Amino acid sequence: MEEQESAENINMIKETIFGLPNSVILKIIHNNINLKNYKIRKEAVTTLGRCLSMFILYITDGALEHCEGEKRNTIFVRDILNSLDDSLFLDIYDELKRQIAIQEEIHKKESAKEAKSAAKGDTPSGADNAQGETNQVNKQDDLDILLQALE
Repeated sequence: MEEQESAENINMIKETIFGLPNSVILKIIHNNINLKNYKIRKEAVTTLGRCLSMFILYITDGALEHCEGEKRNTIFVRDILNSLDDSLFLDIYDELKRQIAIQEEIHKKESAKEAKSAAKGDTPSGADNAQGETNQVNKQDDLDILLQALE
């Protein structure tokens, strides 16, 4: 009985891990690769999704090692970048560093604009201000910066 529950849990975990939507994978491929006259079979897209899931788990495991080394409980962008560097995915590492720098520059400009408008007296109302503070926290989140860089 217990073995059956364990097997069901493992199957549910596998479905969750490999549950990336094919439409998202196809969108990424079509936006970044010129397929010319080629088509991709559904099975190939599913396999790519599994590869992507495994890659995410692999890099996350490396990032966790960096967290443990620094005795932290939170993964930061630097942990992911260090994991990519340690794993010798240097092209991905370099591109992400470049994209993150661009996103940080955009964030600095937006913060400067907000500070400038606040100094002029264009302060938002209470409800808008609370929403703005929430958005500010989200923008500063390391993972959010990484996700923006990947777009």
